[in-house]
Amino acid sequence: MRLCALLVLLPLLPSLRAGTNWFLPSMLEKREVRRALQSVDSRASTIVEEWIRLTEIPAPSGSEQARAAYIRAAIEKLHLSEIRTDEVLNVSGVRKGTGGGPTVVFAAHLDTVFPSGTPLRVKREGDVLRAPGIGDDTSNLIAVLEMFRALDRGDVRTRGDLIFLATAREELGLLGAKHWLESSGYKPDMFIAVDLSSTQVWYGALRIHQFRFFYTAPGAHTMESRGAPSPARAVAQAISDVYRIPLPSPAAGLDGFQLPVINVGMLGGGTVFNAVPREAWFTVDLRSLDTPTADRLRNAVLLAARRAAEQEHVGFRAERALSIDYSKALSRAVRLNHPVVQTALATSNYFRKPDTPRIEPMDAGSTDANIAVSMGIPAVAIGAVRQSMPHRLEEHAEAGSIVPGIKSLIALAIALTSH
Repeated sequence: MRLCALLVLLPLLPSLRAGTNWFLPSMLEKREVRRALQSVDSRASTIVEEWIRLTEIPAPSGSEQARAAYIRAAIEKLHLSEIRTDEVLNVSGVRKGTGGGPTVVFAAHLDTVFPSGTPLRVKREGDVLRAPGIGDDTSNLIAVLEMFRALDRGDVRTRGDLIFLATAREELGLLGAKHWLESSGYKPDMFIAVDLSSTQVWYGALRIHQFRFFYTAPGAHTMESRGAPSPARAVAQAISDVYRIPLPSPAAGLDGFQLPVINVGMLGGGTVFNAVPREAWFTVDLRSLDTPTADRLRNAVLLAARRAAEQEHVGFRAERALSIDYSKALSRAVRLNHPVVQTALATSNYFRKPDTPRIEPMDAGSTDANIAVSMGIPAVAIGAVRQSMPHRLEEHAEAGSIVPGIKSLIALAIALTSH
């Protein structure tokens, strides 16, 4: 999309110029901003204690009720209006500006990938916190919440509106963000997904296809199963064939990620030991940097899944869990040079840990920002905490990194909404 089209999308920003960074360190010297920043320092231990408490509240994707209730109660104490919990458990509220500035969403997700019953007790080893979900995305959810609290404590006023958004079902295909952006009635000018380590800034969106494949047959007792159609055998064959699909060489410069990639994340079926299952299934998560590669691999996956059903003489059904249309997305150059990305880079680097490498932007993304990108909304994904090993039981994060991370969010919010 041309820059002129972007200007149509952003009528509130007549002074927009490509490559513009709206953050100036002098912004931090204003009395009310200093109060906000100092309040974060004074609450450092309290913030970490709440971070630990929230981590220990279970929030499996699709079952975020307890955590959503906690966040709803917390934001009801803030200077927010239009506080809502919607049908899918997204929790949102609006911090009204004085007028004339852009509307900016700060989103972090409620859910984690860990199933009900996973031990969530946080272990602290010096400055390191260890627990499933301690980083992704509990750390950033606390950071965004504390950012809004600090703005209130400092009595910071912005021209534009700030929207607090805690999304549900992010780990189930970004469903919460999709529902909110399509159904809430809000039309944000910029969208910030706080869902990474504080060492990352992503301005793109991976092409993602997610499927669930079902195989069915009449079933049979084990004693009668020899030669009978078997959904289990079809699943085994399909998974084997999917993993044999040739992948291009991994793209360079992706912060250690190897893309494109195909993963079988779930599989199941059957009810007893001694019977051929009447149904068996598995899922595929496919991710690529570009649409042509994603489409080619998607077609290869579908072919492998269908062919296994034909070979095993079983029924077959494919359900698409996620496939995002990026035809409305802004061009790479426009996305990279937009103030939301350039300002996020500036604030993230200003508050980064001393003596660490400068943060560089990546044209990738697998967060709620993907939905905004697909709708042509200028968006970026960032983080407020240094964290490692997401989606693993060994997940951990640096407790001391959350204070500068919150300050970075404060600076970003002020820079974007006060322009």
